[in-house]
Amino acid sequence: MKFKKSIRNILHIPSLFLLLILFISCQNSLPKTNKVASQSLGPKNGALLIGGGGMTAAMWQVFFELAGSESSKLVIIPTAFDENSINYDPEFKILKRQFEARGFNDIQFMHTRDSLIANTDDFVKPLKTATAVWLTGGRQWRTADAYLHTKVHTELKNVLNRGGIIGGHSAGASIQGSYLARGGRGLGANYKIISDPEVGFGFVTHTAFDQHHLYRNRQYDMFDLLKIKPELLGIGIDEDTAVLVQGNEFEVIGNKYVAIYDGTFWSPYFNTIDTLETGKNKFYVLKNGDKYNLKKRRVQRNRFLKPKILTPRDQKEYVGNYLFEKSSVFWNNILIENDTLKFQIIRRNIAKEPIPIYAYQKDLFFDTDAELWFHFKRDSLGVIIGFDKRTHQFIDAKSQRFNGIKE
Repeated sequence: MKFKKSIRNILHIPSLFLLLILFISCQNSLPKTNKVASQSLGPKNGALLIGGGGMTAAMWQVFFELAGSESSKLVIIPTAFDENSINYDPEFKILKRQFEARGFNDIQFMHTRDSLIANTDDFVKPLKTATAVWLTGGRQWRTADAYLHTKVHTELKNVLNRGGIIGGHSAGASIQGSYLARGGRGLGANYKIISDPEVGFGFVTHTAFDQHHLYRNRQYDMFDLLKIKPELLGIGIDEDTAVLVQGNEFEVIGNKYVAIYDGTFWSPYFNTIDTLETGKNKFYVLKNGDKYNLKKRRVQRNRFLKPKILTPRDQKEYVGNYLFEKSSVFWNNILIENDTLKFQIIRRNIAKEPIPIYAYQKDLFFDTDAELWFHFKRDSLGVIIGFDKRTHQFIDAKSQRFNGIKE
């Protein structure tokens, strides 16, 4: 009787309590984190030149050389242009002259508004042998509407697979990412970063490229996008600046800056990465010559430079105050902190944070990001009397910038 009574008691447990037990059990089985583990990957072969608007001579030269120089076969896709621009120059003679002035002599054009035509074998023939493709500026949605998921899209990927290069700036930059930043057609031509259509060519996966970035005060727009698309890597490229993507790494080329939105904040002086708290809106910028690993989502620094190990006695030889321009107001200080040699600027009572420096060879040091190089000078007795501080210093009679030093 007692056994039957206990069964009846169990059967009368309130259903709400049972549901609570079930809910707790399911919660315990869920993953501990909701972070999206999406990787940004570049093309396995070939290269991408993705510009913020406008081209410097250095950017043109890089595109020309990777296209194959004089033997290059270039296809230009001007579909992002509006109808007025195309009607003004229907044979694209003006555009062709611009590329001929850069050294290209084998140039073909591809343009249609009809995705059915874009999906035919005859239309894509120029891409079959192309070594380079240029995507013009304009409105990126026009390019997406005509070519996304057509044979043109497939053949563009094949250009990369063969080792070719695809370049473009402004609209020709945004279309190369997986998310089509500012791709929509809002009222009053208000092209917000979140838009429709949203899908780009995806030459770099899980990435959104914004352009005309700092010049048009767009640096905070990316946060709106990342709130709803947290898996994306946000890259904002300013005018006269581009990123050259090869594999899963890119290098900044140009006169201005590239803004990175990867959920971290990078310190250039100490090469440290701070992970941001959820909801913290921070970005950092890279400049000409800086490199970034898309897959790891972090700045590439100093992996090519192997510092020479100095003994404590050798380190002490460099320690001291060195006057700058014979001024007693502004001088450089070399000190030792935590067994690391550091460089510090002092102006009267103001002392800046010391920067670690590392020996490349005797009397030649570089800072953490290899931007500054220190050449120490000695007198006839071998005593250090000062140093020269320069950027992108000459080493072994060659201009050895950070990005020029091989593994």
